[in-house]
Amino acid sequence: MILDGLSNPTDIKKLSLAELNDLCLELREEIIRVTSKNGGHLGSNLGAVEIIVAAHYVFNIEKDKFVFDVGHQAYAHKFLTGRKELMENLRSKGGASGFPDPAESKYDHFIAGHASTSLSAALGISKARDLKGENFKIISILGDGSLSGGMIYEAMNNLAGAGNFIVILNDNQMSISESVGSMRRYLSKLLAMRGSLAFRRRFSSMLSIFSPKTARKIEFFIKSIISAFRGGNIFEEFGFQYLGPIGGHDIKDLINVFRNVRDVANYKPVIIHVVTQKGKGFPVAEADLTKLHGIDNTEKNKFSDVFGRKIVQLAEEDEKIVCITAAMKDGTGLSLFAEKFPKRFFDVGIAEEHAVTFSAGLAIMGLKPFVCIYSTFLQRGFDQIYHDVVLQNLPVRFIIDKAGFPGTDGKTHAGLYDLSMLQNFPNFTIMSPSSKNELERMLEFALENNSNPTAIRFPKAEAICNRLNYEPFQKSQIVLRGSQTLIISTGCLLDLILQAVDISKTTPTVIDARFIAPFDFVTFYEQAEIHEKILIFEEGVFGGISNIILDKLLKEKRTEIISKIQFVNAEKTPVKHLPRAVQLEEQSFDLKKLIKLIS
Repeated sequence: MILDGLSNPTDIKKLSLAELNDLCLELREEIIRVTSKNGGHLGSNLGAVEIIVAAHYVFNIEKDKFVFDVGHQAYAHKFLTGRKELMENLRSKGGASGFPDPAESKYDHFIAGHASTSLSAALGISKARDLKGENFKIISILGDGSLSGGMIYEAMNNLAGAGNFIVILNDNQMSISESVGSMRRYLSKLLAMRGSLAFRRRFSSMLSIFSPKTARKIEFFIKSIISAFRGGNIFEEFGFQYLGPIGGHDIKDLINVFRNVRDVANYKPVIIHVVTQKGKGFPVAEADLTKLHGIDNTEKNKFSDVFGRKIVQLAEEDEKIVCITAAMKDGTGLSLFAEKFPKRFFDVGIAEEHAVTFSAGLAIMGLKPFVCIYSTFLQRGFDQIYHDVVLQNLPVRFIIDKAGFPGTDGKTHAGLYDLSMLQNFPNFTIMSPSSKNELERMLEFALENNSNPTAIRFPKAEAICNRLNYEPFQKSQIVLRGSQTLIISTGCLLDLILQAVDISKTTPTVIDARFIAPFDFVTFYEQAEIHEKILIFEEGVFGGISNIILDKLLKEKRTEIISKIQFVNAEKTPVKHLPRAVQLEEQSFDLKKLIKLIS
């Protein structure tokens, strides 16, 4: 294999054009193999292979800095930078992360688990480079889905006076779900304006009489003139030199353009519009771009599946229900809702801040919005939740998927902070189901609640189906009654705790705190006063239900209860990319540790 012969990342420069094409085939085979084994992002990585190979061939990997946006198109980059053995255990213990991470390799220059960040990062790196008098290229590889995020435009608005850096816009017309919005339509228009590509082909024979470097300079100059007569585009209006669109799977073409930019464009930022096919080289992925964006090896009958079925049932009875997501239709279980109620479904693209305030607008007009976003991405809408929803006390319902430990996506996707964020807001109802039955009842409750904002959080995990629910629903549920030890559990930790109880052969009192806020202090005080030890378990960093309980006890000076309590929370150190069950074990929720605590 050619890949095996690359002992150093710079060895790629020794390859012929034919060998580079063979290398692309090998990389696709390796990407398909490791994602089939370990899960991971398949389609986006297959589509970016030629871009990354050509960029590694043209630019100086030891000096220049690659910045990805988002990082789930960087697998080929990892293979080419000495991480083949790590990729063998991709997203597994001792293996490579699914995203670029400077802690993993010196060839990763910026972490990239969230979208729309690379342009801001590249601007900062370029400004620092210029202030320090250093000399290197910055290559930002940007997915077209990231253009739906507002942060990109905040960065472009600050291009004036920026130093030279290069943006490769990988346009595959897909983010996670299909790219949406005006920018998607705008890129489609640019694809129809192929004058620059036609020019290069038409005049390539004429330019061949010059040296390659001179020919590239002449070509760059003439295309700039053509662009001026043709009229600018949005990128040029912001201050970019725009090149393209060009085909993204022609190694020779990509190399020529990248060399052109490397050698000529030194006076302002350049954006190269490259058109690729997501899932390229794997017919199954090409045919189903959304489902094979990533391969998911987690449990079936997940909470998101339960939510997806239940929200359709509720929407059939209530026409005011609308659902909003940020490029995560399938990931959040909304595919069936989108199919059945297309006019009541809104995918706003990778724009979580907009999703929150847009939902506030829907709510203020009397509709019943459900905002469905992963916990890690909801963090991006912190200000909008407070300013636009909470301050107006609007009944927006937040469905927070992938809350808690994130599994193999690792630290960039940790859902451990939403409780700490939301519990600080006044008049905000927060629920956490431990079973399928509870989630369905919580959705009914959220729909009925038109007096304040509501959140329901759950992990990407199996929804247990056999747990009973007792009324009144807003009270905590006493699952087991015992003596000595009182256990307060939130969400899916309940099943793990009940396993530990069975093994330990003890008889504690176990409470399922279905409502994190407002917390049921009546039941808590009744039980806390008659037990000798209190354990409070929460799948999040300290600051959710733990903080709510401790804050009230401190205010009321209930030191006799405080002295009994032991809080068991997630650690604040970044989680490793491991299966969720292993993450639980590696932190505070190992079954053996739980048995010891309970006994």
